[in-house]
Amino acid sequence: MSGWDGMSCAANMMLMAVVLAISTTVVHKPALAQEASTGQKQVPAPTLLAQQAGPEPQTQGPSPTIQSSPGGISLEDLLLQKGTITKEEWLRIRAGEEYKVVEQSRRLDNLEDWKSKTEVLPILRDKVNFGLNALQFLYGHVNANVPEGKSQDSFSVRRAEMVFWGKLSDYLPRWHMLMEFQSTGLTSSTPTGNGSATVGSPSVATFFREAYIDVRPVQSWAPNLNFIRMGIFRMPFGIFTETSGGLRDIISSPYLNGVGSGKGNPTGSGGAIEFLQERDYFVDVRGKILNRLEYVVGIMNNNNFQANGIVSNTSGIGGANQPKAVYTRLRLFGDDVSFISFTMIQGTSNNAGTFINGRGKGHFDRYGVDFRFNPKFLPGFTMYGEYWQGHDGANATTVGTPANGACLDTAVCGGSGAPGMHRQTWYVLAKYLFTEGPLENFEPVYMYEEFDPNTRVSNDLYTRHIAGLTYYFENFPPKMQSKIQFNYEFRHHAGNGPGINYDSKTDPFANNAFFLQWQLRFM
Repeated sequence: MSGWDGMSCAANMMLMAVVLAISTTVVHKPALAQEASTGQKQVPAPTLLAQQAGPEPQTQGPSPTIQSSPGGISLEDLLLQKGTITKEEWLRIRAGEEYKVVEQSRRLDNLEDWKSKTEVLPILRDKVNFGLNALQFLYGHVNANVPEGKSQDSFSVRRAEMVFWGKLSDYLPRWHMLMEFQSTGLTSSTPTGNGSATVGSPSVATFFREAYIDVRPVQSWAPNLNFIRMGIFRMPFGIFTETSGGLRDIISSPYLNGVGSGKGNPTGSGGAIEFLQERDYFVDVRGKILNRLEYVVGIMNNNNFQANGIVSNTSGIGGANQPKAVYTRLRLFGDDVSFISFTMIQGTSNNAGTFINGRGKGHFDRYGVDFRFNPKFLPGFTMYGEYWQGHDGANATTVGTPANGACLDTAVCGGSGAPGMHRQTWYVLAKYLFTEGPLENFEPVYMYEEFDPNTRVSNDLYTRHIAGLTYYFENFPPKMQSKIQFNYEFRHHAGNGPGINYDSKTDPFANNAFFLQWQLRFM
């Protein structure tokens, strides 16, 4: 072999080696790329691993780079880079973290959905539903002097109410009955002084408190004319009167529902006065316009529904059904919970055979304005209040005694005669519910109110400050509520009018009191 031939052979061998190397590189490049995609030094781009059911997809294109969280690289990514854990272990860690996030989000969504459903009352999907409207155990102490044998302390079942309701059809969207199982006056009164005999006859009171039915005559008219309501129900007079006793923020009823005790006097400023009754026989029409203006227009018996509860064929004594009154309320909503409303009642009243004191015989009217304010910037805060004024007829102080016009002989007419009296009352209440922190579920409450039995005379004003604290064991109103309330009342009563003998030490409305009440409510 010549020298040239040797050199040519060497060149050919070198060329073949280069070609072989290039071929090997080309042939093994996909495999190397795949190996790099599954190696321990690379971190794939984040994927929804917890939601993948099939095999891991093949990576195409350039190898993904490591992505760090805003606060720096995660611990599992760092361990993967250093080769401390395998890719399979890294996948399990990431999948577990994503599952926790998804599960937490699902639980929050379910909780919000459940709360939104439980806060809707009534859930009218069944023909018959029942619930516990209020079961209340009350302890009270009033500082007023009491006769021998009586006590300043009291313990009672304040309310024991079962409620039944349902939906029969779209035309009969609701029927409703409320039964009160509390027994009042079960035993005779405790003897006082040196007496040994009890006073009065034992009696039991278990009765219907509410019973009504809604009728929707034309479906297409709703909600402009939403339904017609007939029966016995809490009257749409302001806020407190319409609010169920199981949902009220203070223990005592406000003075606009009832105030005073003992016998009346000629000025109309003494005795027990019921300014606004809570329930009555009635029929009304209710609706909402433009989702902002809510209206109620109706007619009521105006003797309270108990007026027809006692009828005696032998004595001829029964509830008078002649007087009637019309009422209307317009409520303008600023948002879903804040509103202002105006209420008017006009009619006549009598004082024959009824259980209502303080109405008199003749013209009867009430005018009221109420409001509720729930600011969105302070969700736990609520403020509301009412102002009422109205006129009662003559002889409003002695029920059952005829009024003889401008009568000055109180032994005959028992009152001041034709002029009657003008009354007014108002209150404002504020509360704040803590939803987090060490005071979670606590709700402090403050209320101030005044009641003037007769604006034409002096020395008869009732005033009261109420400082309260409520703790909610369960609070998904109005579906379920269990709470304990404590109220301390600073009471003051100026007297029963000028020139009238008045003993403030024995008047419960002139002495401070405190109450403790536990309640359970479930719908």
